[in-house]
Amino acid sequence: MLIDKVASLLDEAGLKYVRQKDAIVMHWETDYFNDLTVVVLTSPDEKWLFMVAWLANVSEIPEESRLSLFYMLLKENFRQNGIKYGVDNDDTLFVSVETADTDLTTEEIKRYVLHLVNACDKFVEITKGT
Repeated sequence: MLIDKVASLLDEAGLKYVRQKDAIVMHWETDYFNDLTVVVLTSPDEKWLFMVAWLANVSEIPEESRLSLFYMLLKENFRQNGIKYGVDNDDTLFVSVETADTDLTTEEIKRYVLHLVNACDKFVEITKGT
């Protein structure tokens, strides 16, 4: 299973996580988050790997700041290679990394995780500027 391979790579990278049935959950402390939750999932056919961190509900963003924030996040999507900011069906802002490269190395998985965590802090910096 791909999720087993990812767990093994995270072990090799020295990254801590909790294994759940079909997911891996990681908790991070960053400059802006005391407990940032990162979830690692695979597609049902195991051809895609997803790393996701949910950030805030859209309703928590002042309405007058949303347009500016969404514009800045679109620009950040372009600037940060491989990072995707978005809004899910529950109106929750998230940041994700997605890859169809399932033949990952320890360094690649570590880089993906760290890019995602850094993108979460970047989100906070962007929201402060809107």
